Amino acid sequence: MAETLDATLTVAPSEDGLTLTLTVENVGDGDVDLSFPDGQRAEFVAVDAAGDGDGDEVWRWSGGRAFAMALGSETLEPGEAVNYEGNWASPPPGEYEVTGSLASTGADADASMTVVVPDGA
Repeated sequence: MAETLDATLTVAPSEDGLTLTLTVENVGDGDVDLSFPDGQRAEFVAVDAAGDGDGDEVWRWSGGRAFAMALGSETLEPGEAVNYEGNWASPPPGEYEVTGSLASTGADADASMTVVVPDGA
């Protein structure tokens, strides 16, 4: 099932930080059922991409959040795409590898990109 999903990540400035959008598209010929164990649909993680390359985790979107404890599902028809958003408020200046991933059980999709937050941003 995972081979029929394609993911892209976009990052845009917002008033209080960065808006991250994970777009998941069904590029296959059949429906793809996405099952979720709770209210979370996507995860966004930023790791330090500068310096010694250790990749220490700097921020996780779900950190400190509570999600409804209810099973959920969505069906993506062929060619259909869905967007999941997260907001990183007040990111510190630096260079990060940001990854967005689908929080579904049984279907995987993720995308990563390097993001540079300048001083004074």
